[in-house]
Amino acid sequence: MQDNKNMWKRVFLLCLCFLLLPCSVFAYIDPGTGSYALQVLIAGFVAGVFVIKQFWNRIIGFFKGIGRKKEREG
Repeated sequence: MQDNKNMWKRVFLLCLCFLLLPCSVFAYIDPGTGSYALQVLIAGFVAGVFVIKQFWNRIIGFFKGIGRKKEREG
C-alpha cells in the first residue's frame, strides 16, 4: 500500500513539473481550427435548445407541481 502512495506522489510531481516548467513550442492555430471551434459551440447551443424544446412540457409541469405543493402547505 505504501508503494502505491509513493508512486502516485511521483506521478503527481512529474505532472506538476511538466505544467510549471516553461518550454518553447513552435505552433500556431490555423483559421480552420478557429472555425471548427466556432462550429462546435454553435452545435452545442443548437443541441441544448433542441433538448429544452423536446422536454419543455415536462419542465413546466415540474415547476407548476412545486408551486402547487407550496400553495397546499401554506
